[in-house]
Amino acid sequence: MLNITNNKTVLLGHIMTFITIVIWSVAFVGNKILLDYITPIEVMIFRFSLAYVLLLMLYPKWKLPSSIKDEFFFLLLGFLGIFLYFLMENFALQYTQASNVGVFMGAIPIFTALIAHLVIHDESLSSGLIIGFVVAMVGMVLILTESSGFTLRFRGDLLALAGAVVFAGYSVALKLAPKSYHYIVVTRKSFLYGLLLMLGYQFLSGRSLNYQAIGITTVSVNVLFLGVFASGLAFVLWNQGIKRIGSISASNYIYLVPLLTAITGIVVLDEVLTLKMVVGGALILIGLYLSQRKKQIVA
Repeated sequence: MLNITNNKTVLLGHIMTFITIVIWSVAFVGNKILLDYITPIEVMIFRFSLAYVLLLMLYPKWKLPSSIKDEFFFLLLGFLGIFLYFLMENFALQYTQASNVGVFMGAIPIFTALIAHLVIHDESLSSGLIIGFVVAMVGMVLILTESSGFTLRFRGDLLALAGAVVFAGYSVALKLAPKSYHYIVVTRKSFLYGLLLMLGYQFLSGRSLNYQAIGITTVSVNVLFLGVFASGLAFVLWNQGIKRIGSISASNYIYLVPLLTAITGIVVLDEVLTLKMVVGGALILIGLYLSQRKKQIVA
């Protein structure tokens, strides 16, 4: 009975993680669209303000801080996963091609594995995970460079690579979140600290928020999607997915982002299915399978 329950928990964790990745695959496009109208920090402030209100409505209960240590931990989550990561990703999209950002973000699973291997002793770095990473990355490069090619652009590419390390650190830190808090409270608190850091950044920049842009239909629709689904819902699911299957297994699903984005383009935008996309997609799926298998531990 215990084993059946555990299997259901793990399966639910995989489902939650997969749904999150589907949402984020679509959100990547919406985020890129918004950058034509508002600044990266404004995108972040608008979407996470909406997400915070949504989580407050879903779980209006408050919990007083149990300790300063707990609040510092939530501040760390907000700094890494909400403020710093999205700041790096958005600025990277301004300085380099979206395909470059996608390739470097594909390194998140291996960075997560390395950090988790050093910090969380119950998550092992396996040979299967390393081989799967290499196979999946080849597939990602094939898909992401299908139409735009790949040209190194130092500033943007470095920001994207640094963002991958930051998000990996955030995912591992989530596994260590205090257990006495409801999972929505954990997400909500990290959003709050992330928002405070964003508002501080905006204040120091000396610029006022472009509220008028919300009146543009394209902006309001994309902010609504990013705030409700890509931030509010997706981060709760990501939190729960990591809790059930671990930061390494959850992060491996990031390999699917370029594949799902390509499928979206074929279905919605009538883009042409090419041999490179088919081969790339197959390699990504093989890499994901190898990464999820439990193999010999690497010292």
